[in-house]
Amino acid sequence: MRRFIRTILKFSIVPFVVGCLFLLGYWHFDPFKVLRTYADFSKPVIVPNRDYVSTETFIRNNPRYHYNSFIFGSSRTMALKPARWKKYLPQDAEPFLFDASNESIYGIYTKIKWLDQQGIPLKNVLLLICHDRTFTHSSNVDSHLYIKHPAVSGESMRDFQWLFFKAYIQPDFWIRFYGYQLLGYQSWMKGFIQEKPIFYDTRNNTIYMPFQERLVSQHPDEYYKEKKGVFYQRKGQKIDKSTIIEYRQEKMLQEIANIFKKHHTNYKIILSPLYEQVKFHPNDLAILQKLFPKRVYDFTGKNGLTSFYQNYYEQSHFRTGVGDAVMKKVYLGPGKRR
Repeated sequence: MRRFIRTILKFSIVPFVVGCLFLLGYWHFDPFKVLRTYADFSKPVIVPNRDYVSTETFIRNNPRYHYNSFIFGSSRTMALKPARWKKYLPQDAEPFLFDASNESIYGIYTKIKWLDQQGIPLKNVLLLICHDRTFTHSSNVDSHLYIKHPAVSGESMRDFQWLFFKAYIQPDFWIRFYGYQLLGYQSWMKGFIQEKPIFYDTRNNTIYMPFQERLVSQHPDEYYKEKKGVFYQRKGQKIDKSTIIEYRQEKMLQEIANIFKKHHTNYKIILSPLYEQVKFHPNDLAILQKLFPKRVYDFTGKNGLTSFYQNYYEQSHFRTGVGDAVMKKVYLGPGKRR
């Protein structure tokens, strides 16, 4: 009988101990960097929730820097560097990159509305719209990579944290995460573990990927040879087959326009120069031009920026030189110099 009890205890204690270690590992490593506050989110091990990084950086640093100028949009905003944007703004401008991965109109709308409610001045705004991303969601998403920060969304912090913990306990994740802790980066960890270091400017939230930029700048032939399969053959300019701005999204755009009017915001709406060369549907473009008259700059379709494949890191993200060209045209117009 005693032997039987010892056996039962043995097989009960082992799972209990392993479970406790598993929970302690989550608290100790904080793999998603959402359990504690951080002064700098640079060099993440795990692909981060960029919305959370941007919001936490703003909350932590706004009392010091008093931001009044903002860039909103998806990860493609990484080509629109705040330091370079500042050249076109008044001397008192304090820019901040308030972006998110796969940013939606819901994310942009809730950020602008939240800033207004917090009494933050919106003196200058660059708003990047991507026809393949911006209007895909009208509400929050149930994904740890893309869910919005509870401070801005107004939704439950408990549910937010639970989503990350559920991602942690998935075998696909923890096998790679703890494999990285033991072995360092391996190719089979791609998609979960950050292969090359990413840095974030703690003042304006700019994203820097020095390894990628150095490779594409110093060794372009090698870089684009490796990416040859990524840059598919395009068949000329196309137009979206159907409209993408829904009724609820149009209402969000209208409220954004009202907030800009309230703040007397000097704003620019930029339609992304994407590699795919797809033009905005005329009806969608008309909605934007009606809500934001003389403030919409359309770089979609086939043009001087989208025609050259070396203007892109891959088929989705355009390079900083494209961002510089866009800002110059938007603020100075063709043929002008600053």
